[in-house]
Amino acid sequence: MIDKLERKFGKYAIRGLMKYLIILYAAGFIINAINPTLYETWLKLDIDKLLSGQVWRIITFIIQPVDTNNIFRILLMLYVNFMFGTLLESMWGSFRFNLYYFSGILFTALAIVAIYIFTYLTLGYGYSYPLTLDYLNLTLFLAFAVTFPEQRFGFGGMQNGISMFMIVYLLAVALDVAQAFAVSASYGIVTLMSNLVWVGIFCLSPKGKHLAIGYLVLIGVEILQGFASGWLVGVIVLIAIAFSLLNFLLFFISLKKKGFAPMNPARRAFQQSLRQQAAQQAARRAAASRQGDPNHGKIINIYKPSDQKAMHKCAICGRTEKDDDSLEFRFCSKCNGSYEYCSDHLYTHEHKT
Repeated sequence: MIDKLERKFGKYAIRGLMKYLIILYAAGFIINAINPTLYETWLKLDIDKLLSGQVWRIITFIIQPVDTNNIFRILLMLYVNFMFGTLLESMWGSFRFNLYYFSGILFTALAIVAIYIFTYLTLGYGYSYPLTLDYLNLTLFLAFAVTFPEQRFGFGGMQNGISMFMIVYLLAVALDVAQAFAVSASYGIVTLMSNLVWVGIFCLSPKGKHLAIGYLVLIGVEILQGFASGWLVGVIVLIAIAFSLLNFLLFFISLKKKGFAPMNPARRAFQQSLRQQAAQQAARRAAASRQGDPNHGKIINIYKPSDQKAMHKCAICGRTEKDDDSLEFRFCSKCNGSYEYCSDHLYTHEHKT
């Protein structure tokens, strides 16, 4: 199904999607700093106003208001979202990452509709709960955990000393916890618990699969906070979380059927080849740098005959090494025939029988 969609609409995929989403976050920060009521009045997905003709709210609700009280927390959020989103797009391909994220936005809108119906049935009037994309962004943790389960990551961990990022992060944590305790002791304790999860993630360099544990803890804190505010808010939070997981569940069920499992031997071999290629390129650059080569060991194609045919071609998207020099091509051992695929489609194509 996804392969057919990609063959038909893959050329319309937005490359580097996370860059544009970060621009939207920056817009939300500016709007909230200038006029905190603007989002509530004109931009959020209000079902009653949508039905009255304000159709732009279907799109503008994603320009979510960003809290201006903690600039360090904003920088941290943007950094993490960009990193995970970019890594996932590099492995899945632009089309599949676009499909994952945009379907998540769609399910967020459906969650707002579901909450409106729920409050109408329980309270006698519908309430358009102002959901943001935070729950959707948290599912990137699960996506990373499934896609890169054994990969360790960190942000200048303790063994490397205190980096600039760590300074910004510690300032964000300190300010966030201080603001929470200023509200109430219970809220401060819950906020401290959440930040301890982030400390573990960023400072201990865990494996990717441990992000699933971090996700469960953060979601658990959200649910506890919701029910602490009342049973109605707690149910609303549960509805929002359930809908935010739908795109993750549907997407990875479909991918698992096509051999995208983390322990797939072909997938592991391909990742190993990428690591070897990166190490060889780094070694060439280091050697060239010592010898004063201005090209730093890069392979420079001086002349390419115009009539030279491409040696590799992806059976899904049709791209060749002439379209993008960074593409890697491999044959699939599970397909019946000699079918070659680019790195974007090696693990996600439908096997030929």
